Amino acid sequence: MTEPAITGALDLIAQAGGGRVESYPHDLTNQTKKMSLSFLYNGTRRMYERFGFTYDRPKGLKNCVMVKTVDPSTFADLTP
Repeated sequence: MTEPAITGALDLIAQAGGGRVESYPHDLTNQTKKMSLSFLYNGTRRMYERFGFTYDRPKGLKNCVMVKTVDPSTFADLTP
């Protein structure tokens, strides 16, 4: 359910004029121990990378800051 939420949020941000977006997903890149999926409600670093976010900095023990600049959408972008 996280991926549709990210897609929807990015679309709404584009419609509102775009801008810089930050997210704070779990960073499992150096994790060797398995983590319960119930703790991944806000997604993983790898998933945000697939959406075009880039790593910015660590945040706490197991999270990081990911950033993306969203371009504003035009009326032509919103029509099917």
